[in-house]
Amino acid sequence: MEEKKRTTTTQGLYYGLITGIGLILLSLILYIAGLYMNKGLSSISYLFLIGGMVYGTIDYRKKYLNGYISYGKAFTQCFLIGLFAGLLAAIFTYFFAQFIHPGFVGEILEQSRQQIITTNPNMSEEQIDAALAITAKFTSPVMMMVLGAITYTVLSAVIGLVAAIFLKKEDPALKTSM
Repeated sequence: MEEKKRTTTTQGLYYGLITGIGLILLSLILYIAGLYMNKGLSSISYLFLIGGMVYGTIDYRKKYLNGYISYGKAFTQCFLIGLFAGLLAAIFTYFFAQFIHPGFVGEILEQSRQQIITTNPNMSEEQIDAALAITAKFTSPVMMMVLGAITYTVLSAVIGLVAAIFLKKEDPALKTSM
């Protein structure tokens, strides 16, 4: 029995879910270890994202495209994996901030306050409060989810554009001699 070809979307969803679960597990590990506010360690999530996008695209190229993939298809595959992983991670961010750690937003605002004071020691308390009021509008669980989804979408497009350069492998049989 011949194996059915997997569509780009199905492959993107499959590896997107796996990558998204990896991002969630990393977030939970950092939370349990008390390191979730460490921006340096949190940036490891980008390596998970890139790894999932690259691995899923290579797997698709090898298993379903006879070892060849065009730049456009490689980009699409990378983008879809990143998109689905990002959407899953964004939804998790909402549940994390809303239910798992409701004090998360307050911690972000306090960290922002400290950063403002360190960066601009001459700001008045009223100016700091005004800046934090603006920050608070963007740090509700819903806004963090929306902004996270937007960020992952844009990031997936950029990473996909670059990664596809290295992942493409043109089929020599399709090249026509002139």
